[in-house]
Amino acid sequence: MLNIEFKKGMWEQHFQHVYNQRFPFKPKFIQEKDCIVNGRNSGMEDGFDYTTIMTKKKYGIGTKIWFTCSFETYGAPLITLTDSLTSDKNGNLSYGVGQEFVLWEHGFNVWDFFMKDGKLAWHALLCAEFSLNPGEKHEMCLEIMEKKVRATVGGMSILFRTENLPGEFYIGVTGCENINRLYSLKIEEA
Repeated sequence: MLNIEFKKGMWEQHFQHVYNQRFPFKPKFIQEKDCIVNGRNSGMEDGFDYTTIMTKKKYGIGTKIWFTCSFETYGAPLITLTDSLTSDKNGNLSYGVGQEFVLWEHGFNVWDFFMKDGKLAWHALLCAEFSLNPGEKHEMCLEIMEKKVRATVGGMSILFRTENLPGEFYIGVTGCENINRLYSLKIEEA
């Protein structure tokens, strides 16, 4: 099992900065004592960076992921799974198509990102409503199965079908929509 704490010097060798193709910015996480945090960005509609790092290697069906994070009001820490990364002429990696598994103060959401008419599009696959307190640490566990995911958050287990889940994928963590603190990520391969 890979057990990563987002403390300085303990995560960098496993991850690469990757940018979401929806946004023109290329932010990096800010290192704090025991976590990494996304920053403020006046150019974004909500005023905060959409910041992502992804594993350097791919994982497959049967992988389990544990993610520990916290968020300020309206923050949205999330896990992203994507099967492909694109490099621009400056070597910046980006992703578009994939799935996001999002925590926020009103529960857990899953978003599917796909190409439609040559443009990136998205829709919600799942919205589970329950309360998560801003400012507290939360753990999300994802168990990736063939065309299904079991998510466990706050003692609640949710099993749902997801047709576009790739067989192999990079695992990313993101902070967006307010300040998010990311503390650890554990990955157990199949």
